[in-house]
Amino acid sequence: MKKSQLWKIYVAKNPAFERDGNVTLSTRGLRKLFDQTWDLALHEGEEEHEPTPQPENPAAVADLMKIFGMS
Repeated sequence: MKKSQLWKIYVAKNPAFERDGNVTLSTRGLRKLFDQTWDLALHEGEEEHEPTPQPENPAAVADLMKIFGMS
């Protein structure tokens, strides 16, 4: 997601953000802004996240972990 796309989402939900001047946020409004940012970032991160490649030989990895005291 691009910065301009995120801004359009905020303006759609908070039209006062598009006007010139000051915007005052209540504690509740600031929390809403934070939650929206978190949710959008989380959603974008999940879409871009690639699955972790699995080792070709899990038994060999387990053996190495035992050797180095990691299991």
